[in-house]
Amino acid sequence: MGLRAVGFAVVVAAVVALCAGCAGPTTDTAVSAYVDAAIAEMRDGIHADSEEFRRAVDDLGPTLRAAPTIEDTYAGLQQLAVAAGGEHSSFAPPVDVAAYEAADQPGAAFAVPTASTSAGVTRLTLPSFNGQSAGAMSAYVDAGLTAMRDAVPTTTCGWIIDLRTNGGGNAWPMLAVAAPLLDDGDVVGLQRDGEIAWARVEDGGVVSTPGGPDTTTPGGFTIDAPVALMTSSMTASAAEIVAIAFQGQADAVRVGKPTAGLTTGNEVRELSDGSWLILTTTYDVDRAGTLQNGPLIPDVEVAPGPDLEAARTAVTSRCG
Repeated sequence: MGLRAVGFAVVVAAVVALCAGCAGPTTDTAVSAYVDAAIAEMRDGIHADSEEFRRAVDDLGPTLRAAPTIEDTYAGLQQLAVAAGGEHSSFAPPVDVAAYEAADQPGAAFAVPTASTSAGVTRLTLPSFNGQSAGAMSAYVDAGLTAMRDAVPTTTCGWIIDLRTNGGGNAWPMLAVAAPLLDDGDVVGLQRDGEIAWARVEDGGVVSTPGGPDTTTPGGFTIDAPVALMTSSMTASAAEIVAIAFQGQADAVRVGKPTAGLTTGNEVRELSDGSWLILTTTYDVDRAGTLQNGPLIPDVEVAPGPDLEAARTAVTSRCG
C-alpha cells in the first residue's frame, strides 16, 4: 500500500512541484487547476493507459474539480492514484507527509539494522526506513555495516537477512547494508517501456542505483558466505527489492512466507499544497532481467515461528 502502510516503496525521482503560487484562499479555479495538475502527473503511472483509469477520471474528475476546497479532493485523488498506478500507489495529504519526513529531521530517532550471532550464524535484521536525506541514509547504512563488521569474527558459517517485518521505505540504504553479501554485478532493476535502471554492486559497495548518487557506497568490505532471506506477508516494496537482489545468487535461499507482492517502483510528486502523489511507474526485475509480478515465493515455505530455525538450517546446510 505504499506510503499508507509500508513506507515509500522505492523513491526514484526528485520531488516535483506541480502548481507553484497556489497559496492563499482557495477558489473554484484553484481547485480545478490542482486536480488537473494531479491527474496530469498520474498519466505517468503504469496503468495510466488502462480503461479503468480513463473511466475513473471521467467519473471522478468533474466532481473533484467542483469541490469547495482542495482538501475535499483528497479522497478522490487517492482513488485515481490507485487506478493510475495500482495498489502500490497512493495519495498522502500534508499531515501524512510530515510523518513520512520525520526521519530526515535533525536528531530524529529511527530503527537501524542490527546483527546477532548464534552458533556461527548471524541474523541481520533490516527494518523499514523512510529517510531520504543524506544524513539519515548514512546513519542507517553506517549502523548496518558496523553491525556486520562486528559480527564477522564470530560468524563461522553464514548469514540470515531478516526482512519479515520490513514493510518498505527507501530501498537503496537497505541494499547498501546487504551489499557485502551480494555478488558483483547488476543485481536488481526498475523497468519501464523496455528500459531498465539497474542497481549495481561492486566489491561490497553499491556503485549505482535508480535513486541517484546519494545512494552509493564505497565498498571494500565483502563477505563470502551462504545467505538465507527471511520473508513474510509483511515483507513489502523496498524490502522486496532487497530479496529480489539475491534472486539467482547461488548461495542464497528464501525462507518463510510469500511477500506482499508490491514488486514495483514508485516516484514521489509533490503537489502545490505539500501533498504527495506516490505513483507507481516501474516494475522490479531480477539480475536476469526477469520481471517480478506479485508476491515472491520462498524456496522453503515455513510458518512464522519455526521459520527462524528453518533459516538457520538452510544456512548451515550450505556451510563448507
